[in-house]
Amino acid sequence: MMNLSKGLFFKLLGLLAIANLLTACTAGQSTSDGQQEPLRVEYTLWWGDYSILVAQELGLFEKYGVTVEPVFYESYADSYSDLAARIIDGGLLSLDSAINTNDKSALKAVAMYDDGGLYYLIGEAATKNISDLKGKVIGLEIGTSAELILREALQQNGLSISDVTLVDVPVETISENLGTTIDAGIVWEPYASKIRAKGGNTLFELGGTKTIVPNLIVFNSDSLEKRPEDVRAFLKAWFEAVDFRIADPQKANQIIATKTGLSIDEITVDSQIYTLQENIVLLSDQTPENMINLTTAFNTNADFLLALGVLRNQPDINQFIDSSFLFQ
Repeated sequence: MMNLSKGLFFKLLGLLAIANLLTACTAGQSTSDGQQEPLRVEYTLWWGDYSILVAQELGLFEKYGVTVEPVFYESYADSYSDLAARIIDGGLLSLDSAINTNDKSALKAVAMYDDGGLYYLIGEAATKNISDLKGKVIGLEIGTSAELILREALQQNGLSISDVTLVDVPVETISENLGTTIDAGIVWEPYASKIRAKGGNTLFELGGTKTIVPNLIVFNSDSLEKRPEDVRAFLKAWFEAVDFRIADPQKANQIIATKTGLSIDEITVDSQIYTLQENIVLLSDQTPENMINLTTAFNTNADFLLALGVLRNQPDINQFIDSSFLFQ
């Protein structure tokens, strides 16, 4: 899943004044036939995001009395400014991106929908170990969770960020640059498999229950304040769709294929999706050791973004996470 580049958020500042005017004029409006506007929620081509399409196809949003418009973004980073400007109500964001967006325009995370998948540090064929990277060039999306993962990989192996040279490279082009302009890169699937097929070596991986970058369902503060019951209905439909995907993956994948235009073979299981019952635990203060600790992940991302100078303010997890929408 592509993450935010640092420069993008500075462009938001000029939008926020306009956004406030638009919000005042349009928030809570109804359509011409008296029906309320749909909740507009971002999604992209990612395993965890597909639950919104399954819920739509199964009529689950209608079942729970809410109108939802899934809004597709080819690159989900393009949705940040729309979320801040209230053009969309909610989004499916990585933890670092959600923290950063919240710093510019208030939102809340109401659920954790998947573990974010695995991140890989992959070197070209001659690079066998992380120690081989000292003095080498690493390609990644600088200022994003990819850089956070790289720092973690280096630290665990006795190196620091000063021991390597970072080059800002989109994840889509790391494969073609590996072995020429860069010696290694941070990627995720499907890019990791393609690089390994060309002889690349996996030097480090991080994700699953040890992830520090899970994915969250977020809504802007205006939508949560004015349409709380719609958000609750959205989550009911979402988690029923998750249960359907787990119980009947073949039918669910066929729905996803039809909705996205992907072939069944192109729909890859890139992450663990979470149920309602798992969310109640994940968003609590009593997370078992075999599950993601959201507080630890939040603090790790916040510290990283503060050190980069990206955040304007120290974020408060108690203001950022709101598990109350999981309940009636």
